[in-house]
Amino acid sequence: MKIERLKSILLVLLVISSIVLTVNKWFNEKLWPEGYNFFSDVKKHFVQDQSATSSFDPVEEILKPAKIILNNSGNHVLYTKSSDEYNDIFAQIKSALKLLSQSESALASDDAEWNENLKRKSCYFSYPVEYDSGYFFYQLSHKYSGPVTSVCEFILSKDSRVSTIFYMYVRDASTGVVHKYRLTYESDVLDYFIDNAVSASDGTDYYSFELNFDSEAENSVEEHIVIDPDVLINISQKQILSIGEQNIFIDVASKPQIYNDILHSFGYNTSTIRRYTEPDNSMVFVENYGTLKLHTDGIIDYKSLNSAQGVALNGDSVYECINSCITFVNDVTGALGLSDVLYYEISSDIKDAKSKSFILNFDYYINDCKIVFSNDVHSLNHAITVEVSDGKIISYKQICKDFFTMPYPITYPSAIDAIDMLEAEADSYTGKISDLFMAYTFDMEKALWNPQWFIENSNGEISTVPMQPEV
Repeated sequence: MKIERLKSILLVLLVISSIVLTVNKWFNEKLWPEGYNFFSDVKKHFVQDQSATSSFDPVEEILKPAKIILNNSGNHVLYTKSSDEYNDIFAQIKSALKLLSQSESALASDDAEWNENLKRKSCYFSYPVEYDSGYFFYQLSHKYSGPVTSVCEFILSKDSRVSTIFYMYVRDASTGVVHKYRLTYESDVLDYFIDNAVSASDGTDYYSFELNFDSEAENSVEEHIVIDPDVLINISQKQILSIGEQNIFIDVASKPQIYNDILHSFGYNTSTIRRYTEPDNSMVFVENYGTLKLHTDGIIDYKSLNSAQGVALNGDSVYECINSCITFVNDVTGALGLSDVLYYEISSDIKDAKSKSFILNFDYYINDCKIVFSNDVHSLNHAITVEVSDGKIISYKQICKDFFTMPYPITYPSAIDAIDMLEAEADSYTGKISDLFMAYTFDMEKALWNPQWFIENSNGEISTVPMQPEV
């Protein structure tokens, strides 16, 4: 009797073991052609992806300031996203912005008070684009009823008499009017960083108004360069690492681990989708009303064949639709497996956000510098361009090249040197300069990516400053 029971137990164990081994084989993606595995897809649907539980929020990442400048007694310290202190400072800024989003009344202010606060103990932070104030503050408290219509730059200044009182200055990007908010807010962390701005500063950064570059010449026959007062100007040469590139889509037809993840992001069924390979090994996928082409020269090109169709974005409201679009870009970019030192920023204003039809542009950044592409390839002026119609993506283009730093420092001229060059050729430039920045651009003759000074004028036009860096 005991022997029979033992046999039964052994039989049950063998059955369970065979089931476990069979399921493991089914869920093994390597056993399926071209990387597709139906059971693996089922598993992904029911088993929560650990990466999806990450605290990383692509929308918040986009809404982080491009630069934060701490001011104290005429000293200025610039922090960018690669700075070790950036996230700690941003956490304090975010708390103050949340209080601001819940404030309904604002005090009157002006440009003079704005500039005065840039000399005192304060924190100036700005964004590379204009945001509709409703959309911007929606991310913080889902409501805003203040007078500001669009935002781009702020100053957070501490009251010298009361330690728990701060003033937030907001310049309306649409009207230029400065609004002032009184906030009851205490931040030992922000106090610490601002107090240490004096010792952290190397004394080589100045705002344009401190150097009188914001003054317009009166009754002068000579052309004169005018720069927005809060553009930070460095007066010393600095070094920046050179960069290289790698085309992710070389021989893409043999990389199912890449293109299958991209197909999933676009909602394509990898088992039923029609596909073909072109003579240059570019891959074309066709499903329903859309085509997705992965060019071997490193481009994703998706187009809906019917404007009423496309990749549907989540969200009932316009704001949720925009956020869904940003998340979609993050999902596709994540599937490419780009290096950690490369990141993207939004490059198109989000103003008058009242419709689910819009175009969003994004650019790549490395070493805190934008990568500027020529539009010779596939008519792309930006790293990523997404066109949305009635809540559906109808066009999507992305440059799929990875960039990495190389241990070859390049010395580039100071901002003052760039301004001297601009002054010498002032008649070649129109409009007030709203930004002066360093970016990487490709040198066709040398086949190298080099840093280059760029300017943006008040009309949003971007042009280069003809200066050569020193290797």
